[in-house]
Amino acid sequence: MSKKSLPIVVFIIAAALAIVPAASATSISDDISVNGTLIGTVSLTQGGTGNCTAFSSTSVCVSIDMTSGSVRLGGPVIGFSGDVNENGMVTAVTNVSGGFSLAIGTACGGIGSQTICLDTTGSATTSSLFFVLTNADVSTGITLGSIHVAGDFCGATGATCFATTTPSTPSTVPEPGTLTMLGTGLVGLAGLARRRFLG
Repeated sequence: MSKKSLPIVVFIIAAALAIVPAASATSISDDISVNGTLIGTVSLTQGGTGNCTAFSSTSVCVSIDMTSGSVRLGGPVIGFSGDVNENGMVTAVTNVSGGFSLAIGTACGGIGSQTICLDTTGSATTSSLFFVLTNADVSTGITLGSIHVAGDFCGATGATCFATTTPSTPSTVPEPGTLTMLGTGLVGLAGLARRRFLG
């Protein structure tokens, strides 16, 4: 390879790396609290893997972990606003943990005014709940409504109430595929530089 063609090759490699869309897993972590007492966390992760195993880039894994009390699975459970029903496609709920069933509901009850509400029938409780929301996008904003919870913090033994969520800033974490592509490009550039100076 001549010295004249090296800048062209470097430019082509740089352009190829620049036009490849950067894959990333964007997530939001919120605190769950009742009357100022922290009782758990909820995280929303866009595409990739996690508690929900593998799920598509147009889906969001919702993971609720309670440190005190439990999530109440009876009536309205949780609500979402923002980028749900993305690109005109209706959001659905899939891969619900623990064999529980959640459905898109019409009455949000104590959850507040949300774009979609998830509800169920029964009186089950769980300290950990995760599920996938299809056709949703965390990167441009999803907000959570209240979460139906059960515990002494609700005012009495066995009582239920609605806990609030406190949103935090989304963070972008490069996925391994992106890092692999970057590494491969750097190895290629190093090989070209070595060939230029040694050959």
